[in-house]
Amino acid sequence: MVFRELDRKDGQRTNAMIIAFVIGIAWGAVAAFAGRWAVEGLAGTYDVRAVISEWNSETTEGQNGPHTGYEVLAITEDGRAIELPTRDAFGLADPVVARLSSVTDRVLSVRGATDVVEAHHPWEKITAMSLGWVLLALAAIVLFKVARPGIARKALPFLAGLAFAAFVVLTPVGFGGTAYGEAADPVPNFWELRRDLWGPPPVFASGQTAVSGEAAVRVLDSRPGPPEGAEAWLGGFHVLTLRIEASRLGDTALALSADEHGEPERVKDCAGAPGAFDGTAGLVCFVVPPGYRPEYLLVGKLDREVLLRLR
Repeated sequence: MVFRELDRKDGQRTNAMIIAFVIGIAWGAVAAFAGRWAVEGLAGTYDVRAVISEWNSETTEGQNGPHTGYEVLAITEDGRAIELPTRDAFGLADPVVARLSSVTDRVLSVRGATDVVEAHHPWEKITAMSLGWVLLALAAIVLFKVARPGIARKALPFLAGLAFAAFVVLTPVGFGGTAYGEAADPVPNFWELRRDLWGPPPVFASGQTAVSGEAAVRVLDSRPGPPEGAEAWLGGFHVLTLRIEASRLGDTALALSADEHGEPERVKDCAGAPGAFDGTAGLVCFVVPPGYRPEYLLVGKLDREVLLRLR
């Protein structure tokens, strides 16, 4: 009878230690995720210019219907590979500026010419992390009340579980990996692809008026950098600003030629700069990839496309 009683007590102690370990894992996971999120929001950040070089998606069927997963990789200005949580917001060869946490090197937001993707503080993450802090507080109160008897024996497995969960969540070998990867494909050269498909379009010399259908466009001036008065975010990009005049432009497309560095993207209304193009004259702004050399302004599309040499 004595041995049976001892075995029962040993079993209860073992179960209590296992439960404490499991609680430690749960508490540590929530604490690590919420703590990392808070630190990333409060600590410093830095910006990285990059160009998207890989864009893949895969759709799978789940219990709640089809789910599409995305893998978007970019090459930074210094040649490193970086993973972007942008889903389908941007496309291949697009220049972007990623804002990263200076503590964890995780992407907090990504901005392109037309959109910005918030990876750190959209409303759903704010809600989830706020609930996480509330659960931590409640768990601490419950744990203290439940574990008071024999707290010394239960503290060690609880701390072990907490440390294990924090290690998995916070270290690069676990869920805490940085945005930087080992490698990415080179940026695709869409310029060569367009030429192979459609052949060489008419080319107008620098300073001439390019004519596409009824539309006529002339570049009066081009210079690097954003125009004065543009929104501050535009200064984070490499920018080419053109001053043009046009007649009968209508919905005729205007774009810059791509090259092996990526494909420039036009900025709507030059990000609020005074004197933006109004359909007949004014400024047209493009964010351009690092290392890009402007060659042509493309006027029109496909069989009506013409090139206006910029230099």
